[in-house]
Amino acid sequence: MDSGERILFAIASRLWAAVPVIPLAAVICLLAGICGPTASAQVYPLGEGYMGFSLYNNEYGTIRHNSPGLQFDVGYNAARYLRLVADFGAQFHSTSIVWTNGKKAEADSYQVLFGPELRMRNRTRLTPFVHGLAGLAVRSYVVPTGNWICSGSFFLNCYQETFSAAREVGFAWAGGGGLEWSVHPSVSVRLIQFDFVRTKLSRDNLNFSPVQGQFPTLNGWQDNYRFSFGIAFRFGEKGEAHPRYRTR
Repeated sequence: MDSGERILFAIASRLWAAVPVIPLAAVICLLAGICGPTASAQVYPLGEGYMGFSLYNNEYGTIRHNSPGLQFDVGYNAARYLRLVADFGAQFHSTSIVWTNGKKAEADSYQVLFGPELRMRNRTRLTPFVHGLAGLAVRSYVVPTGNWICSGSFFLNCYQETFSAAREVGFAWAGGGGLEWSVHPSVSVRLIQFDFVRTKLSRDNLNFSPVQGQFPTLNGWQDNYRFSFGIAFRFGEKGEAHPRYRTR
């Protein structure tokens, strides 16, 4: 066998060795949805919503509190990569403040934020996103009265009456992002969302004085951190499929 034949033989051997690999790689690529243009390559949702668990690490005077709660958002996709978001958060924790009726106050935190979100849509099931939001933050000190109210004939619903002992309200802005994993054409799991939330709260009445404990001192801005995970929903459709894959 001369040198030319050896070269041809080597090339043929390499091609033959690659034959089983090429179909396998193609199948994996198609199943994962990460290669080649797809029918949904140019299509994106009209809007998206989210609801999930939230943990708010908030500045509380000279200490910090971890407040569990809920978080929701809803957004309109103005473009393929741009979503206009309305974000709502509510978190709760007990305090050492004892009011005049002998009951401990609960500090409830709320955020109402709006702003643009950049969603990096791609052909994989993972969608990263980042956003910048601004709006209003509230921290309300709620005290139970000790009076329980029950209603309902078949299903008894009971709750304890409360009143707001004091309230802190102020401007808030947030910057953050997260990662979603698509499990269905209409549903995704938000694996993680993190936001740095900066608030400038001021108390509505400085004359309130509890029997025990004290309200946190408010000096300038408060630095807070918010973590969340849950379920995201997509609804409607915008754009159009790639011409090659358009249904006739």
